[in-house]
Amino acid sequence: MKVRHLSVVITTMLLCIQCKNHLETNNYSKEQDEKLVQMVLEVLDDVTVSTEDKMEVWVDDLVHMAPNHSAITNKTELIEHINNEKQYGCVDMKHEIVEMHSFEKVVVMHGKVTGTFYPINNNAFNRFETKNLFVFRRMEDNSLKIWKVIFNMTS
Repeated sequence: MKVRHLSVVITTMLLCIQCKNHLETNNYSKEQDEKLVQMVLEVLDDVTVSTEDKMEVWVDDLVHMAPNHSAITNKTELIEHINNEKQYGCVDMKHEIVEMHSFEKVVVMHGKVTGTFYPINNNAFNRFETKNLFVFRRMEDNSLKIWKVIFNMTS
């Protein structure tokens, strides 16, 4: 129910932004935005990039909502959350774009992640799939950074 409410709030917010910006000149394209989003997702998936360096693809006033966790609203908390999860094992994952909408100030992406969790205690690995909703903020240089993300496990 919370995801549905958040989805309605985000959709309403985006419609308001789009209506307000309708008369402005568009300096973006969906094709370019897809490339930019894919570059960000590749950073998230790259196990050779440190947690601290991954923060470069996030805005400072981020919102990260993971299953069974409180909302995280800053980079320091997100680094701590990610590093705490690493004590249990490592993850090999691949983010995918399912659907994407570009707007003047934001890009909204519905996506999924498929991956494998390898426990540190060498127990059997676990395959998983998640579904997610990302909101990217368009920066002054037209690049995109993650602003808000919510995800949960696929049943």
